[in-house]
Amino acid sequence: MRPRRDGTFQPRTTADAHNGPRHQPLFLGEPPASTANVAVRTGLGSIPFAARRIPRTAHCCYVARQFTRQTVRQWNVSGICDDAVQIASELVANAVRHGRPDSTAESEVQSAVWLAFALRPRTLLCVVRDPSLNSPRLTLPQPLAERHRGLPIVNALSNTWGWTTTPQAQGKSVWARVALPAA
Repeated sequence: MRPRRDGTFQPRTTADAHNGPRHQPLFLGEPPASTANVAVRTGLGSIPFAARRIPRTAHCCYVARQFTRQTVRQWNVSGICDDAVQIASELVANAVRHGRPDSTAESEVQSAVWLAFALRPRTLLCVVRDPSLNSPRLTLPQPLAERHRGLPIVNALSNTWGWTTTPQAQGKSVWARVALPAA
């Protein structure tokens, strides 16, 4: 996989199959932390797979929503598009707001926020990676509160969600699974 100009990673299409054998990565133990490839860092070695670096700007949620819509439609699972867009947007907003690096000496790769999707047989897996080791906290917001609604929304829309911290890679991955519609 090679990154495109917009910072996304897309799997090879079947048309690329005649250009040589596909090399599926084998993940045993901890994936190498030094690579910029989010698939290797988070262990998402499945196809189809898509990832996008998310800018730490006021437009981060817009970028996440657009990328999610594009990916879900490309994979023909539009029935879960609205839920996937909302989940990705909430997880990215949390990562940009709360996922600051725990150390002051960080490289551009280590401080990046990534949004990745993997299409599994019965679920869509959404993963957001940020450089912080702080675990997300699911708390119920006050009725009129404007904050702390992201994880309750993710909890309500996904079948399951969680997080993994990887001190070697200096960060964490927050993930959510959304069930695919019955065929």
